[in-house]
Amino acid sequence: MRRAGGVTKIHCGAFDAETLWRDETLAKLPSLPDPQAKAIVGAMDELLFLFCESSDVLLTRNPVAPAQLRYLSSIGLTFRTSDEPLEANSGAREENPFQQMLNKGAVHKYKELLPPGGFVEPFAVLDGLQELSSLYRLGGRYPDMDTIRHVNSKLYSTELRESLGYGPPTRIVRNHMELRRTAEAMLGAGPVLIKDTFGVSGKGNLLIQSLATLERIAGYVAAQEQKAKSALFLLEPLLDKEIDFSCQFHIDADGGYELISVQQVMNAEFAYQGTFSASEELIEKLEREDYFKLMQKTADLLYESGYYGHVCVDSMLLADGGLVPIVEINARKSMSLIKKRLDDYLAEFSLQGNLTYLSVICNGIVEYADLLASMEREGLLFRPDRGEGILPLSAGTFTINQADGLKRKGRLYLSAAAGRIERCSELLARMRILLKTSGIAVTN
Repeated sequence: MRRAGGVTKIHCGAFDAETLWRDETLAKLPSLPDPQAKAIVGAMDELLFLFCESSDVLLTRNPVAPAQLRYLSSIGLTFRTSDEPLEANSGAREENPFQQMLNKGAVHKYKELLPPGGFVEPFAVLDGLQELSSLYRLGGRYPDMDTIRHVNSKLYSTELRESLGYGPPTRIVRNHMELRRTAEAMLGAGPVLIKDTFGVSGKGNLLIQSLATLERIAGYVAAQEQKAKSALFLLEPLLDKEIDFSCQFHIDADGGYELISVQQVMNAEFAYQGTFSASEELIEKLEREDYFKLMQKTADLLYESGYYGHVCVDSMLLADGGLVPIVEINARKSMSLIKKRLDDYLAEFSLQGNLTYLSVICNGIVEYADLLASMEREGLLFRPDRGEGILPLSAGTFTINQADGLKRKGRLYLSAAAGRIERCSELLARMRILLKTSGIAVTN
């Protein structure tokens, strides 16, 4: 976390890191492919601008819309970026941004954006980062990839929290017969959650509430085992959750620990919906229950496992007041850490904000610059001298799927900023009306 002054930091990464870490020999849970949703996740790397200082570089899969860059600059958020895609024009799809840059070669113009002595601050450490750093003579130290995969597996989270004596009770199943037998026994006590060891928000978690659903899932896994795939899933009872929250901290390369923040998280059907600051009541409860001591102990164990860098621990508060301090460990940056960066920026103007998104359906092409212009006309676009407003955080997630004459999905990440947090919902309501009157449907 401590950085040498005057060193260029290059912010880059993939928000679907779990998919890139996952062992392809493992069987998967059934899911419906959604290419448009996948494209939106790929464009979320624009959100990393919030980590940039003025001398830093942001490298995104696709160039950030000029209108968004002009807007961010106008509110004091400046950085350097590229005006062309990371992807080489080879035709082969590559999801890993570090591999994308390597595929383009050392003589490419990225040499200007990857200056010797600078270092990459990734959203998550992926294959190719070490090679890229060596090729461009960049600094930066990262754990090895075996460690990264190990500590980011839900199997690691499960074993670590059980070693510390915390629930929820989890059963590990390694074939479809064991899955069927164990889940059937657990169903007698209530619904069961089945988790992929590299599942992520909205993907890789399935709720089993009936024997019929269990049979379909077990059959799906059995079919993959017949094709030489291995099964490895986690089964947990569905808990009566009241609040999702997460703790962000950083482990230095020398083992130093820094607590960064606690953020409350809104989820729906296991999918991320938004983040807002933890309430004073929640923080006081966590202090009473020694939660923060447990987080430092967790950091110590992660360091003993060979990991250092950013960490986000998912936790929950149950309806009966019980605390589940470690649900999952994400050894990477997180949406909650991005929210903390928003907090830091808005605090300069004595403002508060949230982090959320609006899922939209655009009919044909909707120019992002026109959307910003509409927000400005309505007095809704955040500007420091306005004292409040909607701060749009990504253009690419809004436009990535748009096509002439077709209805396509998009997602507008944003923060409602105001002097009082209660005012944020009013700003979001106005934003929804603006989108509707512009012919853009909001679906969440």
